[in-house]
Amino acid sequence: MRKSKLVRRFNNFASRTQTNRMVGILLSITLAGTAPMLLMVQYATQASNKINALKDFADLDTPPITPIFSARRVPQTLIDLTLKVRVAGKLKPLAATLPPESCLEVKTDGELVFQFQSSMSLIPGSNMKLLTAATALEVLGSDKTFSTKLFGDAANSKVNGDLWLVGSGDPLLSTREYPITEKYPTMHPTYIEGLVDALVASGIKSIDGAVIGDESLFDRERYSPTWGDGIRGTEAGPLGALMINDANAFESPVKFVNPALSAATEFTRLLKTAGIAVRDTPDIGSPKPETPLIASIESAPLRDVVNEMLTNSDNNTAELLLKEIGRVSHGAATRIDGLQVIAEKIVEWGLPTEGIALADGSGLDRATKLTCGLITSLLQRAGQQSELVNGMAIAGSTGTLRESFVFSPAANILRGKTGTLTGVKTLSGVYPFTNEHASVFSLLLNGVGVSTTEIYLPFWNSLAEALSSGADTIEITRVVPLNR
Repeated sequence: MRKSKLVRRFNNFASRTQTNRMVGILLSITLAGTAPMLLMVQYATQASNKINALKDFADLDTPPITPIFSARRVPQTLIDLTLKVRVAGKLKPLAATLPPESCLEVKTDGELVFQFQSSMSLIPGSNMKLLTAATALEVLGSDKTFSTKLFGDAANSKVNGDLWLVGSGDPLLSTREYPITEKYPTMHPTYIEGLVDALVASGIKSIDGAVIGDESLFDRERYSPTWGDGIRGTEAGPLGALMINDANAFESPVKFVNPALSAATEFTRLLKTAGIAVRDTPDIGSPKPETPLIASIESAPLRDVVNEMLTNSDNNTAELLLKEIGRVSHGAATRIDGLQVIAEKIVEWGLPTEGIALADGSGLDRATKLTCGLITSLLQRAGQQSELVNGMAIAGSTGTLRESFVFSPAANILRGKTGTLTGVKTLSGVYPFTNEHASVFSLLLNGVGVSTTEIYLPFWNSLAEALSSGADTIEITRVVPLNR
């Protein structure tokens, strides 16, 4: 009996305790839910004396059923990520087959997609022209032109004394017949015949002296001192502020040592062909300051000169622009001063400096070293609509890429700059998807045999295929928000 009473008493206590606890919990929940409502009512009362009830529920948006933490709420982000992963997946096996001395880097919309030895210091070949072009566009301005002038004392249908042909570093000064002799014909030539036509139009019949070539604007370093014998005079040079037809003369099977003398010789030939007599043999020198100006011709604007240099990989243009960069920025038209300006711009632009060595403006010098990381950063900084990018060759269509990627998805899309030396093959550029969406890339190959078609072409084709997959579509139903 005693035990039974104790049990009943304990059960009653427990029952009362649970009831009290439940009441407390319910009261707390009620207060917690009521407090925000009270605050809302207070705010509404302060804002207005009455609260209008919503009557037309049809105006409300259909409530979403996509989970809060679903990738479907950011479909474009998911699409971009998927495509980048796809490109990286195709580049990984490519990188595994690259020569030991090589690098590869790809960025899409400023984000790193793939990198392989991006900071390795390598010979870039003509990829160096990208740095020269970018610096020239900034330092000289894309509207700059080069003026070639004639000075002399012209009167009574003749020039009394010498006729002075003065150069300003125009790298595309050419006769009308010269471009058809080139492997990559000059696209924006400055025809020297314009000066001949000006003399004929003014009634000049004779030159009572000689044609004198003036190259005094630039220094007289004809070649980079570490260029090999196979480069000098063949791939570039001799260099000077007055060059016609890349220092080739119609009357000579070999180039003149002095390009200004070559230019004076060529201009003399053109004058005689036009019926203007020239008494003396060509020479070099500079006119007196008071010598009158007879005529002048202007080059295409610098943006077109850069387009010429990048598309056709024009070495003389790169080296003359380098000297003009030095003249404008440092007051000295030398290779060294031009390179110093480029080095300053690399730092100013915040580009990677590790592993960089600068020896010339064209990339013919094997002492020039760049990295994939620097090149992609340069192209990313410029942007796909820039004059730098628009100046490059188009795959399967123009310049040094006219015979490459013809049957590739990159045809007529990819813009690139090639580079070729013995044991060097490089390709850097931009693969655009839309006006606002593109990948920049750089592939530098160094090593025995890499400049042969059998070795580099499979790498190029694999790279183009991987880049093109960044424009592929994915099944949109997998990422769009869910509907009821």
